[in-house]
Amino acid sequence: MRQIFDMDNPLMRTLSMVADLLILNVLTLLCSLAVVTAGPALTALYDRALAMARQEDSYIIKPYFRAFKLNLKKGMLLGLLFLVLAALLYFDYYAAEVYVPLLRPVIAGIAVLVLAVLEYAFALLARYENTLGGTLKNAVSLAIVYFPRTLAMVVFTLALWLLCVQYMSWGSLVLLICGVSLPAFVNALLLNSVFAKLESNAPNEEL
Repeated sequence: MRQIFDMDNPLMRTLSMVADLLILNVLTLLCSLAVVTAGPALTALYDRALAMARQEDSYIIKPYFRAFKLNLKKGMLLGLLFLVLAALLYFDYYAAEVYVPLLRPVIAGIAVLVLAVLEYAFALLARYENTLGGTLKNAVSLAIVYFPRTLAMVVFTLALWLLCVQYMSWGSLVLLICGVSLPAFVNALLLNSVFAKLESNAPNEEL
């Protein structure tokens, strides 16, 4: 019985990770309700997801709100930038259906690229101290240089969301449990080695 509840037990580690992802997902959704706070919420999410992927810190709630507060201003600005881009792409996509249908695949492709940069940008903001311009520049550069990882991140995120939307009977529950936190955690697993390489090459530089 003691062995079952041992935290070194694979089953207990898995259950603990699922619980952490659930808590992170709920915190991120709640902290994004004001819309303008979605940026800091995502930054705090990536702060915890990166820590989970590195197996450095088992705490979730207090460090989440600490990262949220620390990145409040920059996170809000970055979040608002992506919200504006998303709104423009959304309206352009549906306007193209009426006026220039051939542009719809192009707009969809741009939206995917924006998602890729977004995933890098919030992870970088959570991990490193830098200007917003520097963060965005590095996000674009990393998305290009590490294209296979970028592709894996985007495909996993979109596949999960599209499946949940397609099968809403159970998809809505998945979205509530881990619809945001699971993609962030998978991205963190893919980004850890990238960040480790960057830090070993430029330990004293802003990223």
